[in-house]
Amino acid sequence: MKVIPIFFPNAGCKHRCVFCNEWMATMKTIPVSIEDEVVNACRIYHADEDSEIGLYGGTFTAMENWREILKTVHDVALRVGVKGIRISTRPDEIKDVDFLVDNGVMHVEIGAQSMVERVLVASKRNHTAEDVVVAARRLKEAGIKVSIHLMTGLPNDSKRDDIYSAFEVAKLRPDSVRIHPTLVLKNTELERLFLSGDYVPQTLDDAVDVVSDMITIFKNDKIQIERIGMYQDSETIVNVVAGPYHPAFGEMALSAMYKKFIDSVGALGVCGPKNMRSQIIGRNRIKIPFEESEYVCAIVRNKRVYFDDWAELYVSRLGELIG
Repeated sequence: MKVIPIFFPNAGCKHRCVFCNEWMATMKTIPVSIEDEVVNACRIYHADEDSEIGLYGGTFTAMENWREILKTVHDVALRVGVKGIRISTRPDEIKDVDFLVDNGVMHVEIGAQSMVERVLVASKRNHTAEDVVVAARRLKEAGIKVSIHLMTGLPNDSKRDDIYSAFEVAKLRPDSVRIHPTLVLKNTELERLFLSGDYVPQTLDDAVDVVSDMITIFKNDKIQIERIGMYQDSETIVNVVAGPYHPAFGEMALSAMYKKFIDSVGALGVCGPKNMRSQIIGRNRIKIPFEESEYVCAIVRNKRVYFDDWAELYVSRLGELIG
């Protein structure tokens, strides 16, 4: 699925989260002409019937004129033959679900960030974990796909909290999730807390470790992971003050997950799809034989241990650890 992004940085946001500065994160400005912006983006990204137009960067359904904007985008989508529309918004700002359905919205990305109340309060999210539950349920009942965003390393956060959030989100059975560690951006409250010593970002190793466990939880529940890590290009990376940024963060987290699998079962060899070889043993520089196979498995004393079986047991143990 190709997503054609249109950005509305911080538009509709009634509150400013401590970590957020969408302009610094995207270096985009709110479009002057919605129709022209969408038409041009569809041309640049070679939109087709398998594409979706993504309305990102703020709280879309809290914008004063969001219905008017959505109707305009829907008209363009129909004209150019795009499959549908996706929007990103806060869980407490899911409004008029019927209007979303009638105007081509097929996918809503909910910014949950955490399912732990004290973390939400410390991050100045101004919504609750229950808001996420209600929003996901309403959208799914209307036939709209749901993606939920989670962040690690937020103020007052811990590894246990991040794991707990992953379990709570998995219970909601979203169609997909996105996970990225918290980065300190310029001109945010989090930057001030970092510079004063009141906020300490995750290390890269810690972020990779906890995100690899969260990935395992979602893979075990067959929930698609759309993105791991926060995308930064050559323009926006200069706005990252601190935090566990790495351009290959997603690959690192996936590799860490497979290393835990290989190490814990004492693998003498490993099997998997050819295109996953780098994730499984390449980045980890594991010196054991790799055999092409449809499924990921480890060879242990002339028997095979399948990753899916290991993941089920590993996730069960994670659940016991957090209580």
